[in-house]
Amino acid sequence: MKKLFALALVVVMILTLSVTPVFGVPKGIDMNGPHYNLNLVGKDKAMPGDYDNPDRHTMFVPETTDGFITPNELPGITIWMQRGPEFAVIDGNATDGEGRFQLGPGKYAEYICSKGKPGGDTYIAGWVQYTDPTGTLYYYLKVGEITVTRKWQDAHDLFWVTDAEDSLGLITQETWVFDYLSLINGTDSYENAAYFWQFDNNGNKLIQVRFYPLP
Repeated sequence: MKKLFALALVVVMILTLSVTPVFGVPKGIDMNGPHYNLNLVGKDKAMPGDYDNPDRHTMFVPETTDGFITPNELPGITIWMQRGPEFAVIDGNATDGEGRFQLGPGKYAEYICSKGKPGGDTYIAGWVQYTDPTGTLYYYLKVGEITVTRKWQDAHDLFWVTDAEDSLGLITQETWVFDYLSLINGTDSYENAAYFWQFDNNGNKLIQVRFYPLP
């Protein structure tokens, strides 16, 4: 009887271990799989230079973004996001209020977390900017937002536009933001579409963003 009880206990333990979730790891993503890693490093002072080496995986951002505003006059710095032939940090010094990052071709699953200690508070919102038919006024479409935590989070909403968010009526289903920019720039009435992050940082010294290619 003791042997049978011990065997049953071992089976229960194995089953329990096999279904125990790994908290903080994005569902369905192998965190050791192929991906591009971007480090946003908080600095308590302005950095000299632009750090525009395309091979870099690091962008310097203010540790505290008090006093900065984005193009749509919201608190935080501006990180311009664009698409290109490869991943690259185009302007790696955002301590002056603006940085620029380039994503490679294709579409990606994006995940984000705060790695630095002791940690702080960071809010990120994705915005699409474009000019109206007069060519003088800028309009802004909010794609998504996220408050960064110390656990990995799905940042999907920052890069995908829903039909509910599309005030121009250009899409009927969720669309990769850079494909959406192409739609705007392909119309006769709107132009100069661009995508940027409103990055409002309060104390975080390191934020990591991972880009996993989608099939």
